[in-house]
Amino acid sequence: MKKTFKITALPLLLLLTITGCGKATDIDKIADAQSCLDSALPAEADACVEKVEGLDSQGAYLIRCVGKFIKEGFNDPSKIATALAAKDAGGNGADGSLAMIAALAFKSEATSALNSASAQNAFNYCTTADSKGLIMLSGLTQTATVLGDLGGADLSNLSGTDLQNLMSDPTITGNPVAQAAVGNAVVAIYSSNCGTGQAATGNFCEQFDSAVTYVSGGTSNPTGIGQQIMACYANPAAAGCSGF
Repeated sequence: MKKTFKITALPLLLLLTITGCGKATDIDKIADAQSCLDSALPAEADACVEKVEGLDSQGAYLIRCVGKFIKEGFNDPSKIATALAAKDAGGNGADGSLAMIAALAFKSEATSALNSASAQNAFNYCTTADSKGLIMLSGLTQTATVLGDLGGADLSNLSGTDLQNLMSDPTITGNPVAQAAVGNAVVAIYSSNCGTGQAATGNFCEQFDSAVTYVSGGTSNPTGIGQQIMACYANPAAAGCSGF
């Protein structure tokens, strides 16, 4: 029986193990930032994150990672619920996956380019924090936001169909920025969430596994994986797309 991918509520993911984080002042700053984010409105998230400025610990990067999603309103459980509902409505194949990915696009910044940069920063922060659930979330967010920006799409109203069209566009699929954004996201998600004994992520793991095993070099070739994933979402019947 397939397991359905679920994202744990952000406040639970923010619980930090502060033992070994460094000096007491660093621990205090992280705890203060966590307390701030626990009750922050989206417009207040940046101020909370500033409390760990200059810190380089895993806990500080978790603060930065979560801060990005709170700024986007993901402290409201309905945001995640909407993304999961989009996947359910689209079904178990490529359509459902693309609908969910599109629903996770960042849109709070003033321009599309700023949203793209913010999504890429979130992915970097979350992977450095080494949180499985947030690596998954930020990887999908980076995919949607970067591709939407490169294709001139409306990030505030991005759909799964929009993403599929972008992944069918040679100017996007041949763009090294798009290839890196998608490929690095897939490799990080696959490595952290899809191995034996790790958290099941339903169809995403099946889809990503088909690309990883098809592309020469596997996870050591994120550019190739990025190209393959986009090709499969654009045309699930293409070679190497058995999981789609």
